[in-house]
Amino acid sequence: MKVSPRLPRVLSVIGLGVLGSYAATASAEINLVTPDTGSSSAWDQFEVQFGGSIRAQYLNRVGGADDHSYQHRGYDGGTRFRLHVNYRVDEDLKLLSYAELGVDTAHVLGMDGHYQDGHKTTDRRQVYAGFDSQRYGRLTFGKQNSVYYDTVGVQTDQWDYDLKAQASGVGIDGNYDGSYRTRKSAKYIYTYGDAEFFAGWVFPDDDLHLDNDLDYRRKSGGSLGVAYSLTPDLTLTAAYANTDAEIKGQGDHESYRQQTTGTAITWAPGAWYLSLGGGYYTDFVPADDDSVDDYFASDAYGVEYLVKYTLPVEGVLVRNVQPYVAGDRVKLEGNADEQRNHQVVGLTTNFAHGFRLDLERIFANTSDDEADGFLARARYDF
Repeated sequence: MKVSPRLPRVLSVIGLGVLGSYAATASAEINLVTPDTGSSSAWDQFEVQFGGSIRAQYLNRVGGADDHSYQHRGYDGGTRFRLHVNYRVDEDLKLLSYAELGVDTAHVLGMDGHYQDGHKTTDRRQVYAGFDSQRYGRLTFGKQNSVYYDTVGVQTDQWDYDLKAQASGVGIDGNYDGSYRTRKSAKYIYTYGDAEFFAGWVFPDDDLHLDNDLDYRRKSGGSLGVAYSLTPDLTLTAAYANTDAEIKGQGDHESYRQQTTGTAITWAPGAWYLSLGGGYYTDFVPADDDSVDDYFASDAYGVEYLVKYTLPVEGVLVRNVQPYVAGDRVKLEGNADEQRNHQVVGLTTNFAHGFRLDLERIFANTSDDEADGFLARARYDF
């Protein structure tokens, strides 16, 4: 077992994270302990990796309606820390464990007016364990990304003001309904040739308390997905999920068979990244939070797209810039008649040493008259 000399640096980075001055998604994990393939000792087969994403964010709505909101004052945009602890059984089989902790740094530091009232200071974003084998595939249990997100949602989850039309962002709660970071779930992934096959299960969960004295309960469900590389640059993905759930009120309840069907196609030749994804949702998108019988829209659909180009920069501080355009549309049909449409023009600047700045101009066209906006996010990768 080899302990990385970067451990002191990791501890200093954690301290920087608490300050909450910057933010990031991980470009690569830090290897704290690496397995020693030449050793016969069981203790030398452990692998420990650490990573994180520290984010500071600002959102301003046109018209001044949000002038006193925590988002307008600046807030934590999703800081998280990740820890992998794996064990190599043999050359093929590896035991896995993973934990990802979200931290609202503004709340932790007591910065009143810079966090949402009632929001938790920390959140267990993912916690799971399992095994990975090239021969038998990968099986994990716990709270983890759903099959739908891993195949369809992740393709367009590449800008900040996104997931407004994909199933992973429009359901009642992605932690509970099985569409995003799913609680109490199992997931299996098997690679065969140019295709990856996914299967997921969600087990009965606790009640999720909603507004107006209603509760949501997930009973059980399953999902299937596939990601197929048509060419080295072109990938087609698809997923289907079916979940039994119910909405409960005072002495009343209604059962729902929630279904999500989606697909995405992604083309990434060289400096370009282009992706188009969407889905159809049955009894999945909330529509009437006062009604047990009609809580969900009977039918809805959503579409998201992203076009991004990376321009290298020959500079000491700046590594590259990435201009992009993106957008989404979600439409509720059946017992509801609502639509939400966003178009985004953005620019990402990647600096040296893992720093990054995202700027987005948001144009909104929605049934509830959402105002246009401007979003800025500073990030730090480690």
